[in-house]
Amino acid sequence: MNPRVLENLRKVEIFAGLSDDELMQVAGVCRAIRTPASQTVFNEGDTGDELYIVHEGTVRVMITTRLSDGTVAPSTINTLYPGQCFGEQALLGGAARTATVMTNEPTVLIVIRALDFDALAERSPRIGFVVMRNLARDLAYKLNASNLLLRGNIRWRGDELGKRMGG
Repeated sequence: MNPRVLENLRKVEIFAGLSDDELMQVAGVCRAIRTPASQTVFNEGDTGDELYIVHEGTVRVMITTRLSDGTVAPSTINTLYPGQCFGEQALLGGAARTATVMTNEPTVLIVIRALDFDALAERSPRIGFVVMRNLARDLAYKLNASNLLLRGNIRWRGDELGKRMGG
């Protein structure tokens, strides 16, 4: 196993608290994909069964919003950087994608299929517990931030909070 892979997985928030041996097991269910700039990873409303982690490059998260004239258009709500993930709901039983995600530049994504993660969690319940606990914390943070945003109490872009919000 490439030591760089292990080093990079250590930086991913959802894997915080896993040992090197456990991270090696996670690496075994990951695959990397290279995507060019301006490549759509998935669209809002798509079904999906994969979690994505930004390994190199950046992606933008966009949602469809209604403009004042009644038309709809995509609005960028966040940019994600190496170590951040998106598509988390795929590991929680799947759901329609809540945003469109597109690469800003040539990007390398680490992909984990829900079925592969489920099998890993069956073999190693501690890995499943730690990752799910971290995902729950991250999603709770995003939900609370979204609630504040909807109340008009925070700004979305350009702040540390905006960096954590994903699709």
